[in-house]
Amino acid sequence: MITFFQEREIEKYLIEKKISGKLLVEIKDHIVSQIADIQDSKNLSFEDAFEITKADWNKDLTLVRKNMFSRQKITKIAYEVDRATNRNLFLKSMLCALLFVGFEIILTFVLNENSYVNVNKIIKAVFFFLPFSIIGMYIRQKSLENKNYRKIIVINNFVHPLFVFAFTIVADNLVDLPKKSYILIYNFINFGPQGEITTSVFTKSLLAGILFFTLYSFSYFSLKENIRRFKDYKKNYS
Repeated sequence: MITFFQEREIEKYLIEKKISGKLLVEIKDHIVSQIADIQDSKNLSFEDAFEITKADWNKDLTLVRKNMFSRQKITKIAYEVDRATNRNLFLKSMLCALLFVGFEIILTFVLNENSYVNVNKIIKAVFFFLPFSIIGMYIRQKSLENKNYRKIIVINNFVHPLFVFAFTIVADNLVDLPKKSYILIYNFINFGPQGEITTSVFTKSLLAGILFFTLYSFSYFSLKENIRRFKDYKKNYS
């Protein structure tokens, strides 16, 4: 039977490996179960069973660089979880972009031009606050990091959310495409190619819109996930 203090010793060992949150709970449960099985089958003390378990977990808890831009190291299992999380956030962001573009296209069929423009003015007003929201979330993340959680929780964005956000703003302003993409969508779908709005320009604008929306969303979702990790730790261990 694993005691409360022995569980704390296991937690301390995992925290020293920079493992936190749900992953810490899951690995701790596996280790507790494994130690108990070893104690029962081999009649060993907790300390000896724990050392055997550490050896079994050695490969998963090997330290690797947290990403290509950082020299900081984390455990291999945490790296794999972070990579999956980053991939899922990017796919989620791309899905949001595709759904938004699909919604815009549907509106071109069900609304007249004036109504379509009015709806998009509301959408633009909402998006106007997105940069402030992203910056505010980053400030919130840094505030949580400064409350000593940084020593325990390793934030591993394979690409920094603020860099993605800044890059997207610069690229969006530098790209040589029509800026009022929503009007472009409406006019192209309803009236076809006209003047400078060729099929090629429409396709490039649509793809650029999907890319930029995906990157904006990725910045937002990454910061949201980072803040959630800090809050989860505070809730479970404060």
